[in-house]
Amino acid sequence: MLKAFLFIFIVFCSSFSFAVPLNNVEKFRWDDLEIVWLPEERHPTYVLTVYFADGALSDGADKGTTETMFNLISSGTRRFSQKDIADNLEFFGVSHGGVSNHEYSTYSVSGLVKDIIPTMKKVCHLFNDATFPIREIQKARRRYESSLKSMVNNHGALSSRIFRELSLEGTPFSYPVGGKLKDKRRWHQKNLLSKLDYFNKKVKKRIYITGPSEVKSIQKIIKDECGWKGQGQFVRSSNVDKKINQDAPRIVFVKVPKANQSQVKIGRFLNDSELKEDELMLLMTKYLGGGFTARLMRELRVKRGLTYSVYAFAAGQKDYGRSAINTFTKEETTGELLSVVRDVVTRVGAGEIPETELNLAKNGLAGGHLFQFEQTKAFLDQLVFMDHVGRPYSSLMELPDKIKSFSAADVARVAKEIFNWNSQTIVILGSPKAAAQLKEFGKVEYRNYKDFL
Repeated sequence: MLKAFLFIFIVFCSSFSFAVPLNNVEKFRWDDLEIVWLPEERHPTYVLTVYFADGALSDGADKGTTETMFNLISSGTRRFSQKDIADNLEFFGVSHGGVSNHEYSTYSVSGLVKDIIPTMKKVCHLFNDATFPIREIQKARRRYESSLKSMVNNHGALSSRIFRELSLEGTPFSYPVGGKLKDKRRWHQKNLLSKLDYFNKKVKKRIYITGPSEVKSIQKIIKDECGWKGQGQFVRSSNVDKKINQDAPRIVFVKVPKANQSQVKIGRFLNDSELKEDELMLLMTKYLGGGFTARLMRELRVKRGLTYSVYAFAAGQKDYGRSAINTFTKEETTGELLSVVRDVVTRVGAGEIPETELNLAKNGLAGGHLFQFEQTKAFLDQLVFMDHVGRPYSSLMELPDKIKSFSAADVARVAKEIFNWNSQTIVILGSPKAAAQLKEFGKVEYRNYKDFL
């Protein structure tokens, strides 16, 4: 009884504390620039995120230039060296940096409110005057090459990279955002300056700020010194409709050196038309592979000891989505693990979902979902994403009730659609000992890991 009371109390408190900032979100404009402000008067700090409505899909043949541009924007200007810039921002205790994906990009800055004016003056200076010194570009090339080549020793990261490219093959979203080894030769001053100019002048922007009312003091700086007033209305949009016509799963084996276990990835590309039931997909993947009590975890780890962990997800961006089951196992049990996963997703899709198990997943989501937004930056990032995909902020608060409304039949239906066994791309990264066990599941493709670096 005490545990039940504590659980209800925690859920209530988390929901209440979350609802207050959500209800306080204000939207307004500084001329033609959209501003989203989340008032936070309790702390003398701020977080500011600039949303750019385009990402790596803008790279064309010059793969990786968007990510590289944002990574190197603080590498030097005509007035300041990289060291000067770093020392200045470090003096103010500022965290800053950009993130790019295929559809959009962000640049975030955080620090003390009392220093927001000199900090934003410096950030605007970077966006207006970055020069991308040759020596820093060369260093970035070497770092990227070293990072990719060392990935062969991190089989989990390598398998994720390979799986993304193969499962999204035939769409604009399959190529790595940062490019491959062959692309780094395209990173030079002219391309990076052109990319920065494109994001400054042509791409639509929106600014998200959390902090006390003093943060509004940067309005004139943003308009005049960042130079974004009246600049850019382009919004990236991609119409992709990938048909999956398979009578058996696509199985790809990738041999890697020094493998002592098999990395297993199972999933596929999701069209925009398949992303209309986000909350139901979240519940389905939570039930299937979202924690220690999940169906796959109990079948693979608790009952058979085939793995230590397994995770499932199905989610979307604005114009596409992905689904996946991620796990690993010993080389000699690769085939057994695949058989169990196939059996579980088939049975769940057929409606074999005990009500008690489903309720466990529902309660876990309803009680824990909002805790991921306890950090201000995480909450701000979620507002960015909700605007990007065109969903109301209120859906964050409505999720617990929606989750509870779904039936086992609902979960079975979406599981059958998303994880239909014959529609999946299965990527196994490991040793030949594992490859020999795959033939019973269908035709096997053999690929070289170097093709994905």
